Amino acid sequence: MINNIPTKKLIEAFLNLQERYSFEKRHLVTADRYVQIHNAGLIPKGDYTNSILRESLLEHVGHLPVLATFLHPYVEHSADIDLGRVLYMLAIHDIGETITGDVFTYDKTSAQEDSELKAAMSLLELSQQAIYSEYEERSTLEAKYAKAIDALAPVMHSMYYPQVKIDNFRIKGAKIKDMVDHKKKYFIWDRVLDDIFDLCTVHYLLVESGGEGIFATKYERSD
Repeated sequence: MINNIPTKKLIEAFLNLQERYSFEKRHLVTADRYVQIHNAGLIPKGDYTNSILRESLLEHVGHLPVLATFLHPYVEHSADIDLGRVLYMLAIHDIGETITGDVFTYDKTSAQEDSELKAAMSLLELSQQAIYSEYEERSTLEAKYAKAIDALAPVMHSMYYPQVKIDNFRIKGAKIKDMVDHKKKYFIWDRVLDDIFDLCTVHYLLVESGGEGIFATKYERSD
């Protein structure tokens, strides 16, 4: 018995959540997976709509603490950010998607955001609801850092394969400028994070315009 909950029930509750995190697929795919699957001959080059490309919520959530932990010593406000609270936020920040599914960020409506919020609150205990709200409202440095990490992770994923992200955006009717306009606000509070995001976006913009990026690239346009 743990906090008046039978141990077996507690384990079963986590296994149920783990199952949902593992099988609920995100709309965006990491570039490295696309290249690996294409190179294995499983899909044609340029096929970004294939369901095999989608990443699970568990994979997405697993990538975030690696990035958050790596960057934490370097960010401008490192001394004032409790990394433990950040990791807690990142572990639960997308829990609503286990019910609502994922929607392409730049197409998400207010109604869909509200549905995801309600779904998250229905799954979280009271103490967890408070830290989830803190994250959503970006009311603390920890919440701002967690939100920045969530926004930065898909940008970092595709740095070696910028054309994959550019082509994927094009299919969805978006450009790198849309990414900049949408995400810039999550970084301006910290000089280091802002500099990182700016340099990454310059890399993508250079490749999108037909030039060479700042960092090495490992995939060229298929047409």
